[in-house]
Amino acid sequence: MSFLKSMIEVRQKGGHAEMSFLEHLEELRRTLVSMGAVTLLSMLVCFGFTSSLLGLLRYPVEQVWLEHERQHLPSDVSAQDWVTAKELQAARVGLPPELRDDLERRFPTTVLALADALDYLRAAATLPPEQQSDFLQRGDAEPLRLSRALHAAGADLHVGQGSSEPRIMGAFQPGEAFLLSVQLAFFGGVILASPILLYLALRFILPGLLEHEKRVLFCSLGWGVLLFLFGCAFAYWAVLPRVLAFFYEYSWSLGIANDWRIGYYLSFAVKLILVFGLIFELPVVLYPLMRFGILTRQRMRFMRPYMLVGSFAAALLLAPAPDPGTMLLMALPLYLLYELCLLFAKDVPRDAQSNSSSV
Repeated sequence: MSFLKSMIEVRQKGGHAEMSFLEHLEELRRTLVSMGAVTLLSMLVCFGFTSSLLGLLRYPVEQVWLEHERQHLPSDVSAQDWVTAKELQAARVGLPPELRDDLERRFPTTVLALADALDYLRAAATLPPEQQSDFLQRGDAEPLRLSRALHAAGADLHVGQGSSEPRIMGAFQPGEAFLLSVQLAFFGGVILASPILLYLALRFILPGLLEHEKRVLFCSLGWGVLLFLFGCAFAYWAVLPRVLAFFYEYSWSLGIANDWRIGYYLSFAVKLILVFGLIFELPVVLYPLMRFGILTRQRMRFMRPYMLVGSFAAALLLAPAPDPGTMLLMALPLYLLYELCLLFAKDVPRDAQSNSSSV
């Protein structure tokens, strides 16, 4: 209650003292309408770049696939050559000899050798596991020797892994691709419009600002944009690949194919990226409140244990993956940012903190 009272007192500064509660709600409505209009405009812009955005989100999955291939290949075999060889071996089945020869001439010898070794590996895969090694030992031809090395490394024979058209692109409903484009454009529009959205939100929370308060607002706005983008980048480069690799390898160890559906994957990836972007906005929310006397260092220190529990509770609710690693990667930055704000709270001007002492 004291926090809400402090917020109303700040809103009533600079000519807002005469506003009633309903007028405050009307101002909130105008702010929300403006934020919605900005988001819609950004969404329309991003809709024209849906293919690029989709490729950006596909990249972590493709890297996980390629890393999976590398981990199950001999050290002298390239993952990209192995992926190409699997596609070639599947494509040349049933071709007339002249077309098959013409197709094979278009590939390097390393790929052709891997494709020939695949013939033996796929034949061995039809046998019980205890008989496969014995089958591959019956001969000394170069493809057989290569197939034995691939079999010992546990090479994945699945054609879809890392291919140019991964099965994650599969749509299982007539309108699914369009709806996914709209969803992707919406989330991309939110990220694109985040500077303006943050400005509109801060302008509503802190109206009628004095000159030095406006400097605080625009400084917070600038840092807010940088922190939001940093949070999204942290999720995209550090968290998302680790989470995808964990689930991919776990499913593969159980013999379950990782033919992820695009709708579920996009919801998972976009939610993870946006949540991390919002988590990194915590200093932008807390610092102006401290500067304007709504929060004091004493109050923040009192809230520290609640913030620790709340960080893990928020990670539990918001994390798109239920594994402890993802939740820990989400909770720790949130709490560490709170501690960072508490550390800087001692540098808040005394007049700002004195304004809240009477609250």
